[in-house]
Order: sequence, then structure tokens, then C-alpha cells
Amino acid sequence: MAIDMKIQDLYREITDSESITLFVAPPIRFSHKQSDYLYLFYKEIFKMNGFVIKSLKSYTHFKPLVSNLFGKPSLLHYHWIECSGLLSLPLFIYKFLCLMLYKWTGGKMIWTVHNKMPMDGKFYQINYLFRRWMAKNADLLHIQCHSAIPEVSSFFGANESKFRFVPHPVFPPELMPRAAAVEAINHRFNVNIKIQDRLFLMIGHISKYKQIDQVCDIFIKQPIQKKLVIAGPVKKGQMKLYRKLKKKINGVENIIMIPQFISEESVPEFLNASDYTIFNFTGLLTSGGVNLALSYKKPVIVPDISCIRELDRNELIFFKSREELEEIIDRL
Repeated sequence: MAIDMKIQDLYREITDSESITLFVAPPIRFSHKQSDYLYLFYKEIFKMNGFVIKSLKSYTHFKPLVSNLFGKPSLLHYHWIECSGLLSLPLFIYKFLCLMLYKWTGGKMIWTVHNKMPMDGKFYQINYLFRRWMAKNADLLHIQCHSAIPEVSSFFGANESKFRFVPHPVFPPELMPRAAAVEAINHRFNVNIKIQDRLFLMIGHISKYKQIDQVCDIFIKQPIQKKLVIAGPVKKGQMKLYRKLKKKINGVENIIMIPQFISEESVPEFLNASDYTIFNFTGLLTSGGVNLALSYKKPVIVPDISCIRELDRNELIFFKSREELEEIIDRL
């Protein structure tokens, strides 16, 4: 069982320095203070004495190594990294070499295991070997789900004693009247949602692992006033899926797809307007999207996964199969 602690305790465990320079990758989006996971994760530390937080961009991955070589006490907390295609391979190798040299020179590193593998399944072997290296070489492994520890430990060959539990940060909701939210969506995105419609929302990047096509198949058979709204940009490499979805829902009046980036200003509009949020993903351990939807205290329809059950919220509606998901949507 992972030890529960606050994030600052995690860092204090592996250094006795009174002043710590903390390098964080990928970079924190300070422009998205209501919705950026990393900003919310470090929000309290920004106010603390003894911590200086520096975001790492792709080309600045050498900075922790330089800091180490000059004897300045620092830590590196890595959250996400993956090789997603041939074009990204040189940059991926550069980042890996920087991490490897940083560790060889005695650098201290923490890795957050959000999920075992990247969700899109590309370059599996490269990503797997890199993640095993991370699990072996990180001083501590941060996780946000107790029940996943044995599975992740076995998958990466990492001792369970390295895991530390720090929960997912809470997203601050920006509440507004439902009617105002619906009006804002109609105006911004040129759609025609009616106040009396019962709205089911799938929000976030359009990607294969979310099985949006299955949900569309269910809604094609639903009455016109029961609407599915799909809102989010097409993830890199998923244009084939987008074209398939576009063809499937062509002429279907109760499915609205908005395939574009949803700004931080607009995210609350979608979550206030919707009656239910749907997640139909596979292979995930934890989901920031589920945590975001729960902050609006509306029903969230999710796969029956142990990590999601740990959230222990009354708003969660679980399904174990496509048939169960369809039964839930039929009766709501």
C-alpha cells in the first residue's frame, strides 16, 4: 500500500535541502489556472517558502542536468512523456538522454504514473521500455490510485515500496445557470441546443480509446430531445477516426460534434449545460476528465474501474459493458 502524503512531503522525503529548485515536465500552463492539472497540483507549493518551481519545455530538458553539475540542489518531477510518431522520435530521444545523464550525475527524480501506457497504443515497445526505465530509476513513484499499485508494480517491475499516494487536485467549478450556459454554447459554436433538451456530454480530445463511436451508435437510436454533445479537438493522428465519426453522424439530429479546442472560458459552459457527462474509455487507471466533471456535482457515467470507484462519489453511474451503458442511457 502506498504511503499517503502531501506533495511537499513527497519532495522532502528525498532531499534534506532547505531550499529546493523543482523542475516540472511538461510545462505548467499558468494561463489556465482553473483547468490545468499541473497548475492545480502545485498551487499550494507556489505559496511556500523553500520551493522554486521551474517548468521544463522540450528544448530546456538539459537544465536539471546543468543544475546538478553545478552543485545546486534540485529535484525533477516528471508527469507525461511519450513517443507518438516518427516525427517526434528525435525529440523523444533527446529528452531521454537528458533524463539519463541527469540520473547518472546523481539527480533526484519522481515520476507520476498516470496510466501504464499511452492511450493511443503507438510505438508500444519504445514507450514500454522507457517507462520501465523510469519506474526503475525514479527515486519515488507518485500515483493517484491505491488499487492500481500491485498491477503497475508488476507491469514495470518496480517495488511497491517506491509508490506514494497524493490525490488528484480538485478542479474549482465555475457555476452558472444552465440556460445561460446553453445560450453561450449556441452563440460561440453556432449550434442549436434547446433548453428542454436532455444533454449528454463527451468532452476532451477526440481519440480512439474513448470509444466515441460506440456511444454514437447508442444515441442514433435515441429520441431527438436526448442529445449527445461531443466537444473537443481531434487528437494528433486521429483524423481517420474523426472522418469516420463525421460520416456516422451525418444527418443525425441528436448528435452534435464540435471538433475544436475548447477554451478554459468555454469548459464551464459545457459542464453547466449538460445533464450527464459520459466517459467510455478503455485501459485507463485515472482520468482528469472524470475529476473535472465531478466538480460540477452532476451525474457522470463511467466504466466500472477500480480507480474510479476509489473516488467514492454519489454522482458516479457505473457500467460494465456496452449493453449496460445503453440500458443506462435508455432509462435516463
